[in-house]
Amino acid sequence: MALKRRDVILAGIASFIAWGYAVNWVPALRWAGYAFIAGLVLPVVGLVALLVLTSRGSQYGQRNTLVRPKGPAFIAAKSWDKEIAALRSRQAYHWQPLYPEDFKVSNALDELLEFILRDFVNSWYSNISKNPVFINEVDKTIRMALGSLRDRLLELDITEIVTTRFVPILTAHFKDFYEAERAIRGKHLNRNVTESEELDLAIAAKYRDGKLHPAASLAYSDTKLVQQDYLRNLTKSLLPKLLPERVIASRAVAVLVQELVSCAVLTPVMQLLSDPDTWNQVMEAYVRKTKLDEDFTVLTELGTFYASGSLHRTEITSSSR
Repeated sequence: MALKRRDVILAGIASFIAWGYAVNWVPALRWAGYAFIAGLVLPVVGLVALLVLTSRGSQYGQRNTLVRPKGPAFIAAKSWDKEIAALRSRQAYHWQPLYPEDFKVSNALDELLEFILRDFVNSWYSNISKNPVFINEVDKTIRMALGSLRDRLLELDITEIVTTRFVPILTAHFKDFYEAERAIRGKHLNRNVTESEELDLAIAAKYRDGKLHPAASLAYSDTKLVQQDYLRNLTKSLLPKLLPERVIASRAVAVLVQELVSCAVLTPVMQLLSDPDTWNQVMEAYVRKTKLDEDFTVLTELGTFYASGSLHRTEITSSSR
């Protein structure tokens, strides 16, 4: 039920009369009334005093000029376009060919690096940022290492290295392998042994009395991890000789380049070179090309011979007439 104005007024009068009787009976209650009134008046008076004392007045803006602090120089109207153009020029990346003397080799290396960055860097970095600056820096670092390696190889005498180092190593390898195979198959290699993986492991155990290369340890069933670890340590020792100090100073960049070069570049190359089918295909392609060149030379000589013979017969016929 809604209260009427008359009811409120009567309740107020009754409360006032009751408060008067209560104060008359208990005089100490009047301090509660004083405290209630002071609690209402003092906040209002304090708020008014605060507004009056801290107000700067309507003429403050005319008497004092506000000076805004200067912002960064690159966001100025004249410098903004220049900064945007400089940022885009820094983000633009144009690589140099790794081997300008042979564009086929250079294009093959460029394609290989593109696949490496796509599968091993961009596959996870694209979820972090779409900015290509990081990927471009990784590509630049790898190209720098390969360029340094190329320059060092060009300074070497390949013929001398092949004849003085590669051929003796290859000869010693064949000899040691022959001795290991004789120890398993017999002195004249006439022992009937089934070709299997166990046979290969037995021959490898006899090779140099089991003193194998660290990347071909027989202590592991899967040597891929051992090979990658060996190539990783090899790459770690080579990077200081191929890259400048400012690049290797960043541990993140050094570790990333080390993993990419060892696991994504050298490991597939070593597996390809250690596959006998690779060398079979190379020799087959070389023999086929040589045979085609010889056939072409023979056909050219025969064509020249028959052409000269026809011309000679034509001259004889013309002279007889």
